[in-house]
Amino acid sequence: MNHDDELLQCFDENGNPTEARPRSEVKQEPYRFWYGTARVWVVNIQGQLLVSKRADHLVGNPGKWESYFGGHVSAGDSFITTARRELAEEAGIDVPESDLHFIDKGRNEDVRAFFENYAVLWNGNPKDLPFPDGEVTEAKWMNMDDYWKQAQDHIKWCCRCHPHQQKLILEWVESIT
Repeated sequence: MNHDDELLQCFDENGNPTEARPRSEVKQEPYRFWYGTARVWVVNIQGQLLVSKRADHLVGNPGKWESYFGGHVSAGDSFITTARRELAEEAGIDVPESDLHFIDKGRNEDVRAFFENYAVLWNGNPKDLPFPDGEVTEAKWMNMDDYWKQAQDHIKWCCRCHPHQQKLILEWVESIT
């Protein structure tokens, strides 16, 4: 199936699911349809973020580093199902939904998107990740202070983990360790 033909779950302005529409319609400017995205921050026991570099062939933010794995909510899917699927597809980390810890949610009026953010504890070696779908070319652990200093550079970074989200993630990691 063509990427533009993928059916995305649409929502009304209150976040209630409505009909599904092709990605090409949903992402066409000016935006007419609300859609959803799910994101997962991967953290280790030391509270470091697993950051990844996007492949050069991608349309959105090619070759930039990002702090999470994630994507659009497909027709009929939930945010958490999407988060789990995207983590497996992009990084090769397959965990049950129960391992995903809810961080926050919100909406972006500019692009008519709802989002839900999750975190998962993973203590593996980034060099062992297979990156099955080819969207990611490499990954590394980074402490959050260093990450935030670098993430403010829009030339090399996209898709941030903001300080208030970092705080929520670190509080969660401390509560389970």
